[in-house]
Amino acid sequence: MTLLRKSTPVLVVDRIEPVLPFWKKLGLAAVTEVPDEDAKDGRLAFVILAGEGVELMYQTLPSVMGDTVKSASVKDAFRTSPQQTTLYIEVSTLADIESKLGSERLIMPKRTTFYGATELGYTDPAGNIVIFSEHQAAPAGS
Repeated sequence: MTLLRKSTPVLVVDRIEPVLPFWKKLGLAAVTEVPDEDAKDGRLAFVILAGEGVELMYQTLPSVMGDTVKSASVKDAFRTSPQQTTLYIEVSTLADIESKLGSERLIMPKRTTFYGATELGYTDPAGNIVIFSEHQAAPAGS
């Protein structure tokens, strides 16, 4: 029996709203939104995005820092600036990703890896790297 059940990345950003259209193009929807209590403009402090088998969380830096105070966390263990994250997401077909993200910033043109995956990479509007990977099905009988 494994002790681990699920892993969900939390991406720390300055603002959440700019990343929402990127993920909406790929079928993810906000299932939880937490407003920033200190913002007068309705900004979000935290969001959970989910879709078929994929879940991501985004949290603003002020929200993270506020959580460290509320929970008595070791504050110096947390960075005081947004962090760049790299996500690796396996997909059924890269053609669908390319058609949906055609207007987004492509940072890694399509390539084939030594292990046989075809990959390409974009950045989300917060500057995180998202690598999409298509794996060929194993031949029958292998």
